[in-house]
Amino acid sequence: RDYSRFLEDGGQIVKHKKWQSNFPAKLHKMVSSESNSHAVIWMPHGRSFKVIDKDVLKATVLPEYFGFNKIESFTRQLNGWGFKRLYQSGPDLGCYYHECFLRGIPALTGAIRRLPPNLGKTSPYPAGEPNFFRISERYPL
Repeated sequence: RDYSRFLEDGGQIVKHKKWQSNFPAKLHKMVSSESNSHAVIWMPHGRSFKVIDKDVLKATVLPEYFGFNKIESFTRQLNGWGFKRLYQSGPDLGCYYHECFLRGIPALTGAIRRLPPNLGKTSPYPAGEPNFFRISERYPL
């Protein structure tokens, strides 16, 4: 499902009371900040992000936004909030995405909910992963 036009089309998000300070909201600010582009970046299509320097991420960026500096804690949070990692070969290899985590639309993070215990991480299935470059041709951000 593509949420890039959800708000434009009149969709309503039932926001949690802490939606502006929860993990997805902080993550969106972190990835969108130009000052962090040496550690984490949006992919050109704006539907996933990539960690490009784990050492810089854990040394400076994670403590600033989340108060911890372990990559393992970061990936555990990503899994717990329903983010998925891309395993298909190509430019998106190793990127993380969530259907409600799109560049330039931070309000959509209010639709992201924490998953119940033991439902976070799933087995990789590259053949079933979305092709965001093709999706962005039809629904550009």
